[in-house]
Amino acid sequence: MGTDPDRLSALLKKYIEDEITEEELRELARLAHGRTDLYELERRVEELWKDAETYIPAVIPDPGLYESILDHPLLKADPPVKDIRRRRWLRSAGAAAVVFACMALGWYGRMVVEKQPEEVGQTPAVSTIVPGGNKATLTLGDGQVVNLSETQSGIVFGDELTYTDGSGVLPANGRQSGESTAISLTTPNGGTYQVILSDGTKVWLNSASKLRYPAKFSGQREVELEGEAFFEVAPKKTPFLVKTRDQVVEVLGTQFNITGYPDESEVRTTLLEGAVQVINAHSNAISRLSPGKQSVVKGRQTEVRKVDTEPYVAWKNGYFAFPDEHISRVMNTIARWYNIEVEYQGDMTNKYFGGTLSRFENFETLLRTIELTGSVRFKIEGRRVIVMT
Repeated sequence: MGTDPDRLSALLKKYIEDEITEEELRELARLAHGRTDLYELERRVEELWKDAETYIPAVIPDPGLYESILDHPLLKADPPVKDIRRRRWLRSAGAAAVVFACMALGWYGRMVVEKQPEEVGQTPAVSTIVPGGNKATLTLGDGQVVNLSETQSGIVFGDELTYTDGSGVLPANGRQSGESTAISLTTPNGGTYQVILSDGTKVWLNSASKLRYPAKFSGQREVELEGEAFFEVAPKKTPFLVKTRDQVVEVLGTQFNITGYPDESEVRTTLLEGAVQVINAHSNAISRLSPGKQSVVKGRQTEVRKVDTEPYVAWKNGYFAFPDEHISRVMNTIARWYNIEVEYQGDMTNKYFGGTLSRFENFETLLRTIELTGSVRFKIEGRRVIVMT
């Protein structure tokens, strides 16, 4: 093969651990260029990713990203690349694409973005656009609004209302959880929070969402959701109901994710464990889901499909995962987390993006990553992002 496979693995490992130098990155590119056995390269990358249990790649590239990186000016000085663009096995995030993504997103992201941030959309970087965090308000039944601590990740409804570390949420003379029957937990744009309900059910609330529930369940367990949440329902004989726009989800004890934002036309329910039934509020049609299935409710229609569940719960684990989503849905998701406004210029009809991105990525780097697909371009004006064709 003409290259040292152990050296290649060592360089890839350094990249994954973010310890690689610019010189080593260029060596990595040369080694990748010189290889003819791309399947061996892919195997080595996959082994390294499996070994790095907590590593989440900056992006899982598709052929469009791969080709745009091959044409990137940064690589023009390197040895010529053999014609491997036709190898469509790269749709499964093949190794060659990963290596060149390392180049573009590693050295180029760290060196160029830090030195010349104005090149993103030809506007200066906006340092005030930062990722979200633990932010939420709690509205009690008497109208009292509590700004929850940003140093805590969640609250617990037991005999008293506490944070997950056991400290009190309300002042000593404040109203306790058992005295309020209607509770609303609300996250703003750029906010996320967890709540453990009185029956032991755990709920993770994503940005721009609201969960309404009783302080203590009596009889039927029922909550209302607007936005997105992941549920880990405590097993009980009494059914657990989640009411959202256009549907009701009924479970006994399981794990699932619901996405139902007001600015999107459909409600998605994705099941990880157990079983649920989804009742269309307009047609009363009942759809039963098994693990790995997702229901999509849109008006009177309900579609059930098999999906990879990971992209739909990725937000809870600290990253975005887009399984070839339309750019408007991608930007809606990003906008809620980074608390920005989005404007579109040009025809976005066939603009899609598929990939995995950290939810704590530098904002300009995140946009640059999406730009590498060649699908759209971005311009930043204050807290507004203009998406252009």
